Amino acid sequence: MAIETATLNAVQRAPGVWRQSWYRFRRNRAGMLGLGLVTLVVVVALIAPFVAPFEPTDQSAMLRGAARRPPDAIHWLGTDRNGYDVFSRLLYGARTALLVGLGAMTIASLIGVIIGGIAGYAGGMTDELLMRFAEFFMVIPVFIVILAVVRLFGIVVVGTWMEDIPNLNLLTIIVLLGCFEWPPIARMARAEFLRLRNAEFVEAAVCIGTPRRDILVRHILPNALPSLIVLVALGIGGAILAETMVSFLGFGDPKAVSWGQSLYFNYEALKVAPWAVLAPGGALFCTVLGFNLLADGLTDAFNPRLRQ
Repeated sequence: MAIETATLNAVQRAPGVWRQSWYRFRRNRAGMLGLGLVTLVVVVALIAPFVAPFEPTDQSAMLRGAARRPPDAIHWLGTDRNGYDVFSRLLYGARTALLVGLGAMTIASLIGVIIGGIAGYAGGMTDELLMRFAEFFMVIPVFIVILAVVRLFGIVVVGTWMEDIPNLNLLTIIVLLGCFEWPPIARMARAEFLRLRNAEFVEAAVCIGTPRRDILVRHILPNALPSLIVLVALGIGGAILAETMVSFLGFGDPKAVSWGQSLYFNYEALKVAPWAVLAPGGALFCTVLGFNLLADGLTDAFNPRLRQ
């Protein structure tokens, strides 16, 4: 009895999968650097309205003849060709970047987990049809489709009630990115559900009459999350970069304060006012690098071969 009690206490004190993964993640320097960069971007996005010296739409410098002004005590990172304060728009651009990344990957995760989970758990013809459907989306030239839809949608909504929706183009880009970035998540979810559907705890849940929905949501999905989180972290950086490329080509939302818009408006003045391009470019680099390093660290932390 004493041995059984001691064994039970040892099992209860044993760290769970998430705690073990956190221990391994903390020893990964690249992952911790990525976490630090991502945390910095989140903090900047939260405090932007309180620390920005100017409003992001303030063009008073243009009226004072201070456009393309180099960094000084008033404008810490200078001004751009339109008279905007570069530092203020840099801070507010972090909010747009996170909105794009998190919004797009939330949509992609919902679609991917539902389709991949059903395919992996059901198997058979259902699995084949859903995976062929996912492969169809993987061969579509996403970037070209986004450019075409954004341009067409911008023409169609003219004169309609949708024209009054704030940042409509940005919302369209987020939805399109989410609707086309789900196949990798679906494939990973399918693989995890295939692996876990025959696990002992799942068979035990089936034997006691647990509804299929509870088996999927409460038993299989939580154990599949570690592998899916890695893809989501990697996808957030990719979505931010995709929105920047769309904006840099002139198809972004002109009303949105984004790093891509700053690059689009100021790349021609690179030799005259390089600070207006280097600042948003550096912020974009650090943000995408942070999410990529975070994803690499999570991959090592959640690698099943490293679990004890």
